Amino acid sequence: MNEPMLLVGLSGEILGRNAAMRRLCPGADTGANLYGLSSDSPELVGDTLRRWARAGEPRAGVLALVGPEGRPRRCPGVGNRAAWADTGEPAVQIRLVPALDRDGPSEADERERRLRARLEREHEIALGLQRSLLPGRVEDAPLEVAAEYVPTSYGAEVGGDWYDVFPVAATDRVGLVIGDVAGHGLPEATVMSQLRSVLRAAALEEGTRPDRVTARLDAYVDTYLPESMATMCYAVYDPGADELVYANAGHVPPMLLRGDGTCERLDAVVDPPLGCSMGGEHRTARVAARRGDMLVCYTDGVVEQRRESLDTGLGRLSSLLTGFADPMPKDVCAGVMAWSERTDHADDRAVLVAGF
Repeated sequence: MNEPMLLVGLSGEILGRNAAMRRLCPGADTGANLYGLSSDSPELVGDTLRRWARAGEPRAGVLALVGPEGRPRRCPGVGNRAAWADTGEPAVQIRLVPALDRDGPSEADERERRLRARLEREHEIALGLQRSLLPGRVEDAPLEVAAEYVPTSYGAEVGGDWYDVFPVAATDRVGLVIGDVAGHGLPEATVMSQLRSVLRAAALEEGTRPDRVTARLDAYVDTYLPESMATMCYAVYDPGADELVYANAGHVPPMLLRGDGTCERLDAVVDPPLGCSMGGEHRTARVAARRGDMLVCYTDGVVEQRRESLDTGLGRLSSLLTGFADPMPKDVCAGVMAWSERTDHADDRAVLVAGF
């Protein structure tokens, strides 16, 4: 991406920016305050940030920034709440399309129209890409699988949520993966497609070792996608040993719904997200997976709510799962999706359920 991008807290503190943003506005360093870099009034800047912070999907807006020549530049762009950012205040991710302030109102309107049209084209391309990569059904797997993906509202209907199930080559085992690339839009959908392909390629050599497969993806993100971050949980089911082996790179922990109705949170290992381990080792954990048990994987949009801890959301999901009576994977998948519609969290939702 050659467009200027910012991550900003509601207080105006700049939490991150790319190189294009630095060229557009040299003062836009991490730790600087956006209010001091704008030629608009603090009230106007604050209104724009608050409107974007309430938006789960990208919305058009304008920032007036002082450029390298010292003149204000009105920069149309899009912004929305950065739900993935772990900050002490609500954060906003912003993508700008800089333009000189000399343009008249009619030119500015035309520029915004072109921006909206481009975003709509980008949305259609990314949505088609994502749907083509998420399997509608899983064949040749010795277990019953149900999966569903539901995008957030229009304007952010694509993102980085993904899942996959496949036989591990030359074995009787099955690989199951669910992941989430931070952000929304065509860039994130493209990263998602790359990670899915790289994981399948890594599984040809390291398929039965979730730690090694995860390490391969971690190195790929660190080397070729240094501006991206993703979470992922990769598990391998061994039907001969009635065992599940998994590695978790910063993803919300899967749940194991036992045949007796009890529910276990698979959080024995949780390592840093892909691209954030800085060369650290990835670990694995093992758990018995008997006939009648189900593995329930999901993305954070299923359980996260504003003003609520993640543990609270995980506890609510566990209570939901233990309330099912003799369910099939498709029942659990549909039930979790219906339940998560009520979450106060504007993010994509993906659920993958495998019955052993």
